[in-house]
This record gives sequence, C-alpha cells and structure tokens, in this order.
Amino acid sequence: MKKILKLNEYNNYTSLSEDELLEMANITDTKTGIKNVVLWIGPNHGYRIKVSNLPNSFKPNNCFTITIPDYNVIGDINTKLITTEVFNDIIKFIELNIDLICKYSEYETSTEYLLDNIKSI
Repeated sequence: MKKILKLNEYNNYTSLSEDELLEMANITDTKTGIKNVVLWIGPNHGYRIKVSNLPNSFKPNNCFTITIPDYNVIGDINTKLITTEVFNDIIKFIELNIDLICKYSEYETSTEYLLDNIKSI
C-alpha cells in the first residue's frame, strides 16, 4: 500500500461537504468490478477519489481519499474491507479510467457519460 499521509497535510480530504456529495458519482462493484467497494468520483481540489470503509455503502464521514496520479492515501483505511489486494484493484481501476476520471473532475463530461463509459477491471 501507499504511504498514508497525515490528515493535517490536506484540507478536510476525508469528509465531504453537502455540495460535494451532490456533485460526486457513487460507483459500485457493478461498474468497477471491485466486490463490496463503493467509490466516489467528482469535482474537487485536485484529482482524487473517495473510497468507502463500509461494504456496499457510503457515509461521508467513513471513507479515505486516494490522490491521483500519485496514489497517496489520506485518512484511515478499514483493512478488513480494503485489503492490499483490494487496494491494488482500486489502483488498477483508476489507471484504467484515469482520463475519464480527470475529465469528470474538471466538469468536462457529464455523470451519464462517466457511468456509460467507465471500464470495469
């Protein structure tokens, strides 16, 4: 796994505002191919995704962040759900879809386009 950064190195990267929640796309294993894991992709300060620490669910106060493209982890990981193998699958998913994720994060494409074109691992 990547180096876990101190939370105070970033500005509130492990929680989401209500505005962010409305703008982000909730993507589950039916789109990612990563069993029981929920990812959130959306416009933000820098490229990043949120990963839920809860199986098949997402609560904004129980997630961690992976920055893109350096894959630094910000926040605490539930290692019972996000094992090293699962973490590596998340990175594979990001790499497979990095251009689309970045375009969506820059408001260059719609949620519908994102969901229609995202590739599963």
